[in-house]
Amino acid sequence: MLAAAGCRAVQSWAWAWLPSIASGQRRTAVASVGQQHSRRYSVPTSHRPSETRWRYKADDLVKKKVALVQAGVANNTFGLTLNTARPLSPDLFKEVLMHLYKKVEVLRICFGEKEGSLWVVDMDTPKIDFQVLEGGLLEEIVKTVSQPAYNLFEGPLWRARLVVCPPDEPCMMPQVKYSFPHQYHLALDNHHAVTDGICTMKIIEIIITILDSVLDGAHVDSKQIGEFRDRSEVTSVEVRIRESLEKDPHMLSTLLEERYKIKTSVPLITEIFGKPDEPSPETYTVTPQVIDDKLLQVFSAKCKTHKVTFNSAFVGVINVALMELAHEAGVARDSYIITHRHPVDTRRYMSDVTCMVWGYHVVPMTHTTTMPCNARSTFWENVINFDTNFRDRINTMGPLQERILDTILQERKPDFENTTIHNLNVTNMYSPRIKTSGDGKHVQLTNSCGYLPLPFTHHDYCITGGLTRFREQVQFQVGYYSGFITTENATRLSDKVISVFKDTAKEVDERQ
Repeated sequence: MLAAAGCRAVQSWAWAWLPSIASGQRRTAVASVGQQHSRRYSVPTSHRPSETRWRYKADDLVKKKVALVQAGVANNTFGLTLNTARPLSPDLFKEVLMHLYKKVEVLRICFGEKEGSLWVVDMDTPKIDFQVLEGGLLEEIVKTVSQPAYNLFEGPLWRARLVVCPPDEPCMMPQVKYSFPHQYHLALDNHHAVTDGICTMKIIEIIITILDSVLDGAHVDSKQIGEFRDRSEVTSVEVRIRESLEKDPHMLSTLLEERYKIKTSVPLITEIFGKPDEPSPETYTVTPQVIDDKLLQVFSAKCKTHKVTFNSAFVGVINVALMELAHEAGVARDSYIITHRHPVDTRRYMSDVTCMVWGYHVVPMTHTTTMPCNARSTFWENVINFDTNFRDRINTMGPLQERILDTILQERKPDFENTTIHNLNVTNMYSPRIKTSGDGKHVQLTNSCGYLPLPFTHHDYCITGGLTRFREQVQFQVGYYSGFITTENATRLSDKVISVFKDTAKEVDERQ
């Protein structure tokens, strides 16, 4: 997927994280707003104005993410279809994005270099990267906006692309288009080294709110929303974890052996489907599936009755779906070992959190569970066990310990290469506590989708399963790398998950 792309000059601190990428595989940069051609440029060193606000020195996690984003394999991209009652000009959308820029601190930063180290700094010149594109489906636009590499040292580290849809373009919600006939696709890409999925969901909510306010003629102030924080609190915890592990060499050795075993395992989904023979693999997405709100409420009520989180119960649904696909493929066992990757929000480990915290604050956690072959008939019992173990790992800093173990393992085995070990990267950006958005007075959200490039060479997962709120409902979307699973089988997986969810919600629960 990256073979045809070029590379701009990026310093050794960044590309050291990606030694397997040949120079001919890295992406070219795209010039400033409004220009469609590509160009190369040299990375500046320490030529920033003396009054530059140097926020914080990038740690290894941020530097790794920078390198991955520049290579095009770790983007944070999302697309929206918006319908309005009256036609809107691109200038109005630009006005909305300028309001957004002023209200959200993380959209005003970039990177700088000081004494050979990478820093997060404020941009010297206020600017946004906004372009109007000529036509295209939402999925195509989202894929396009994720491709150009960023100008790290000048910013901005986010971009927006708009398409004004023709009057006859179909709408995912035709009943809404009747009253809101003017349709637009808006794609957003936020640099994943300074933002995470939670930031993206919040930014989308803010955009829709601002747009509705502007159309209503209301004043939009510049009051800051949330605060931008670094990872220093979490990093200090990681330092203590490493010190504690190194004081007990036997325990450290045992944990490293367990981690190595996991990192060399084969995911169940590979046993089910095998690996496709795909000469030119790409990242694709299955059409998002919207979960019926009534079934969602029933399912959520069952979660509350059994005292488990919605996240744990939905992972249980995914696990049952995988097991049933295994049965259908002839992979019959008394029990199944299923491993997923779970991005964990480390804001939970921060102190004095009273508002939205901007920044990249996610650490992945591998979680393996053993499921009996009759897991559907004992669904809630299995979910309770999963929930107990999952919460315990999070509450005892499990994600941070895992990150330290991976760091030590890489130090001791520098030639070790990551392979795909997870069935899914389960990203849950839905919470029953978060208010709905997208059903405004002047603006209606009628479609949404995400995009994350998934090449083999850089990911220990090649399938994503994402939960996001869609208006008053929840949307589930599967993304996949066609070198790992075929379109047909990825669609089967998506359909099976929704089927199991519906059945579980409808089944009579003896505790209800």
